Amino acid sequence: MNNVCKTVNGISLISDVSLELESGNIYGFVGDNGAGKTVLFKMLLGLMKKTSGTVTVDGTELKDLLQDVGFIIERPEYIPYYSAYKNLSVLAGIRKKADGERIREVLSMFGLDAGSKKPVGKYSLGMKQKLALAMAFMEDPAVLVLDEPLSALDESSVSSARELILKEKERGKLVLVASHYKEDIQSLCDMVYKMKDGRILSDEVGYGDVGDNTSL
Repeated sequence: MNNVCKTVNGISLISDVSLELESGNIYGFVGDNGAGKTVLFKMLLGLMKKTSGTVTVDGTELKDLLQDVGFIIERPEYIPYYSAYKNLSVLAGIRKKADGERIREVLSMFGLDAGSKKPVGKYSLGMKQKLALAMAFMEDPAVLVLDEPLSALDESSVSSARELILKEKERGKLVLVASHYKEDIQSLCDMVYKMKDGRILSDEVGYGDVGDNTSL
């Protein structure tokens, strides 16, 4: 990202952000609600247009949606009367990069039963979050952009999901994580960027500067 800015109705949401992110690393983004983390992620993904600046991927300026990416942004929507397997099957049919075996694999990875007929509309928040993670991982993308990926998960599920995210880094993936939980940042990230009012305040934040579980 080079000098990226986003202004809406005269209000600056992102101000002059420049970042260089490399595969094989996990980057953490922390800051209060409204600091700009989600807006920044949306522009990296190509889901939101920049007011100015450039986003370059492997030497080519990003003009449209980022490809080969899995992401969780805000609260994903599902077809409530479909099962988890059928929801992912519908998504997999768009790009045809994941087959039934892969769908069953990622559901199992996150503790969901691929054979269950239970409609997603009856899932708990934790089960929906597991499905969101399975959706992000499904196509084995080169880039993962995860906004509060471990919210609503129980302790054992959090531990398992952290291990899976770390494995993606070990496989050479580029992973971006925004979290309000200090433990997520401490256990996952190689570098941490602190944001406030749409600006990057610093990188390589000391973990003592990240705050407690409710103040990132």
